[in-house]
Amino acid sequence: MNYSIKHPDLGDILITPNKRAKNIIARRKNDYIQVTVPIGITRNRILATIERLKPQLLDLPSITKKAKVSVVSETDVIQTLTFSAHIKRHSLSDHIGISLQNKVLHISFPANSDIASPNNQQAIRQAIIWGLRNEAKKILPQKTAQFAKQFNLSYKEVKINSSKGRWGSCTSKKNINYSLFMLLLPEKLIDYIVLHELAHTIEMNHSERFWSLLNSFTDNKAKELAKELKRHKAEWYDFLVEK
Repeated sequence: MNYSIKHPDLGDILITPNKRAKNIIARRKNDYIQVTVPIGITRNRILATIERLKPQLLDLPSITKKAKVSVVSETDVIQTLTFSAHIKRHSLSDHIGISLQNKVLHISFPANSDIASPNNQQAIRQAIIWGLRNEAKKILPQKTAQFAKQFNLSYKEVKINSSKGRWGSCTSKKNINYSLFMLLLPEKLIDYIVLHELAHTIEMNHSERFWSLLNSFTDNKAKELAKELKRHKAEWYDFLVEK
């Protein structure tokens, strides 16, 4: 089972036990370090190894500075707002299995599967998108309703799509659309997108009045959050939108 630790110098570290791992492997993600470890290794040994490797870990480049992720392996953990996706092999199964329970999306393959094959990579992609869509249908309408009530705004309905070109949109009839890929973003940026689209129920363009209104929803951080969203690189976005 995965667990996290907070290191005073390295920040958030996600420990991922994997039965196929023979050594401790560290990889920097967007805002944390993932450490894949063999099954059965003790916590004290993990912590000691992290301390020994701290100079190298501090120098690890962010994955966002590398080429986009093209192949997902069993050692990868795909983190979203509400769940983490794990790929594993199952010796008792002869088909691909998918289950989303307790904030974990399990994607299992038969023991002899070539997980790196294009067909299996596409199966992983579709499974994660399925999970994102289901969670987005729960989370995003709820957030929209909460913020609308908080700021005394009205809208007609919320729809979830798989848009790859924009995070959200609002029509002149006050219908709000969100991309399911929003759940790959940090929650504060998700909240900003929701507030942005709700502001469009009052101001349909990006005039000074729009930004003034959005500032009133975001403690005067509208432009700051807009820039942060533009700069942010959702770690698994490129893999998931690849055809």
